[in-house]
Amino acid sequence: MTTYYGLYGQKVQYLASDPTDVQIGQVWYNSTSATLKVRNATTSAAWSSGGALPAAREGMGGAGTQTAALGNGGANPGASNATLLYNGSTWTASPGNMNTARAYCATTGTQTAAITANGNPNPAANAYSTNSETWDGTAWTTTSSPSLPSGIRAASGISTAALMSGGYSNSGAQYNQTAVEAWSGSAWTNVTGLTTGRTSGQGGVGTQTTAMVMGGFSYPPSTYNTAVELYNGSTWTNLTSMNTGRRYHAASGSPSSALVYFGASAPGVSATSELWNGSTWTASATGATGRESVGGLGNSGTSTAALVFGGSVPPISSLTEEYAGAGTAQTQTVTVT
Repeated sequence: MTTYYGLYGQKVQYLASDPTDVQIGQVWYNSTSATLKVRNATTSAAWSSGGALPAAREGMGGAGTQTAALGNGGANPGASNATLLYNGSTWTASPGNMNTARAYCATTGTQTAAITANGNPNPAANAYSTNSETWDGTAWTTTSSPSLPSGIRAASGISTAALMSGGYSNSGAQYNQTAVEAWSGSAWTNVTGLTTGRTSGQGGVGTQTTAMVMGGFSYPPSTYNTAVELYNGSTWTNLTSMNTGRRYHAASGSPSSALVYFGASAPGVSATSELWNGSTWTASATGATGRESVGGLGNSGTSTAALVFGGSVPPISSLTEEYAGAGTAQTQTVTVT
């Protein structure tokens, strides 16, 4: 017997937020963002528009997944202590602000359990901090501090076992830092340093004992690094270099399957991305708006579901873009022209 649903299908749902259990071909209206959306499968990797930040910011920390992301800190132009949460379509401000406002902090973990360290409380000056804080999904708690006043470091791991690598320091040899510090959940410890020093903007994915650092900026001379290194818990090993040197970019995934995206590449900002399969790098999809000093997901994201937010074009941006790898399900906004 033929049914109504068999002839005409189901009605379009009217929802305050995107559903979590979505099927290919499902259509709904998101009343919060006032957009009609559809779930489909990509035939090739692609970037699509996501919900904008409440305010433009660069140098934000980031963690979590594409549908449950955390963004913290940043600057425009002064440092912010704000915490933002993303549900896959909309950013909302959390009442749990950081205790120390800062830009270019290193953040890793999930939307409900993260750690952020270092950063610059005064973006107008090179005055980096040793401050460290953990996030429990509601509030930030100040912890013991890393030994190096630094910023723009690569972060990997979880809130109780993190790794912070490279960066720019206020003390000693400021440029091309090789220093790496490990967080045990209660204290920071210096561990084996990087092979290639990086001043700023390197990406990081992985765990505290299996981490990968890629790209970054070295000075002097001014060099957009293609260098990639793998950490096994005791030593760093050089891997195949990226195709394009870049800094202030984002990364998502693991040391066996990662995506590096956006950032600055000579002579300007970039919206390109590269995929790592454990042995080689391959060019992937290009986003809509090139930016540097962007926020991303790190190791809690994947190489097929990444997120980029904020950054500087210039000017400083509030844009969010979402990445879907080839053949993966993707929520897209329906537009009519």
